[in-house]
Amino acid sequence: MVTTPDTRSAAPLRTCIGCRQQRPQSALVRCVESPQGATVSRTAAGRGAWLCSATCFHTAARRKAFDRAWKHTVQPHTLEPLEQLLRNAFDDVIINMEELPTVEVANDEPAATKG
Repeated sequence: MVTTPDTRSAAPLRTCIGCRQQRPQSALVRCVESPQGATVSRTAAGRGAWLCSATCFHTAARRKAFDRAWKHTVQPHTLEPLEQLLRNAFDDVIINMEELPTVEVANDEPAATKG
């Protein structure tokens, strides 16, 4: 009997439209264009464009990656409010990471090292 390894992971992978790197869905922010305008939402209806950083937003806008992701021509004025929403979304991620508790090491014990 021949078996193949199960290569599926628990978290779905998505590709950032800016840097084209595949990452777990939880590490990316999803942008959607609706009749009300572009927004950041994991649950909004429509085609999603995934980004991993604010830098990738600028790269994606310059390379017209939103046009390909949303399958139509995107006007520059559509992306202007999206930039601020993304900046807020990425700031929230950084703030949440900074609020994580830190592990304290006693001063008389050396810190664990690799190797």
